[in-house]
Amino acid sequence: MGVFLADNGITFVRWNKSMSLMHSNPRVLKQGLLVGFLLLLSQSAKAAGFVDSLADIVSWIAIIIIPIILGIVYWQIHYLPSKIAEKRQHPQQEAIHAMCMVSRFSGGLFWPIAFVWAHLRPAIVPLSKDQVSAIAQSNKKSEETKDGSC
Repeated sequence: MGVFLADNGITFVRWNKSMSLMHSNPRVLKQGLLVGFLLLLSQSAKAAGFVDSLADIVSWIAIIIIPIILGIVYWQIHYLPSKIAEKRQHPQQEAIHAMCMVSRFSGGLFWPIAFVWAHLRPAIVPLSKDQVSAIAQSNKKSEETKDGSC
């Protein structure tokens, strides 16, 4: 096929023998029809605009919203031992809360310790009579030294 451009800007197409190859060879005809069909489908690719906008929404969610949610979840999980200690009225809940705060900024290093600590109740061991009398004597001595120094 030859393309000729006339002086007035009109394009002329001259029919060659190679163009008649499509009519004689069914494989070439099928390929030509397939290419034509694909070209027609590409014209209706405007429906992909919806898919593109949906992909934009999903990407914004993945880039902005998911890290924010993960940060909030991280913060709440690291506060969990403190909530457990408060709920169970743990006598050392302030120390557990402090360990939770340190754990947040240390990447969760102390979190398992705080979690176990919040679930444990400190054992109260009764004192023997000798220990009680020793404590009472030391308290008496400290009161006497306070009274004598004033």
